[in-house]
Amino acid sequence: MIDKLPGAGFPGTTKVETHAHTAKYSVCSRIPPRELIAMADASGYDALFLTEHDRVWSKSEIAGLQELAERVRLFPGIDITLTDEVHVLVLGAHEPVYERLKTPSDVFGQACVDGFLTVVAHPFRWSSVLPEYCRLADAVEVLTCNHGSEEHAAAARAYAQQQNMAEIYASDAHGLNFMNKFWLETCEPFQTAQEFRHLVLAGRYANHTREFEMPLPPPEKVSAMANLAEEDQMALWVQPTL
Repeated sequence: MIDKLPGAGFPGTTKVETHAHTAKYSVCSRIPPRELIAMADASGYDALFLTEHDRVWSKSEIAGLQELAERVRLFPGIDITLTDEVHVLVLGAHEPVYERLKTPSDVFGQACVDGFLTVVAHPFRWSSVLPEYCRLADAVEVLTCNHGSEEHAAAARAYAQQQNMAEIYASDAHGLNFMNKFWLETCEPFQTAQEFRHLVLAGRYANHTREFEMPLPPPEKVSAMANLAEEDQMALWVQPTL
């Protein structure tokens, strides 16, 4: 795994957003699903996991949203709230059973059976100590738009290294202006959430960020691409001409 490589969309790589919320199923988000997909397309993402708070998108819903996308491929997921306000992403979850899982052992057990990547989301945001069960996760978010403190990011990185866990960059998008600041790219395409987990655990990915001046977390949650700041507009992906 490599950190902070510039740029995106290199030949053979797949640009991935692993943590994004929409206003349809997450009350803290201001992003309409259609706008999130348009933003992902405009930013050059190849894969987008929809990870609502304690709610899954069904396969049929994902299929309907996929018809709106020009480039990005959509995958389901969930952001599960466990004890001590710890959030765990399960990337690939689409069955309603995930909405009913409340204990760490149930969550990690089901994800293991299904072969889905588990990620401790924005750790150390509310507490300086993580519960022991976090060691069961596959990965830790090290940088997101909701890591407002360098201290939090440093603690997350140290924890991942101590526990030999994968380090992940993601937007944790609640507004469109959260997107395209932190992401990862796999070294090769994938077709399923299980294949994505394999690539991450094998270290076949690189974390990326771009330079930006806006504070973290962003002070507002932009809901429409037309309202993005000039800095975010300028950073949108432009397809190279052949």
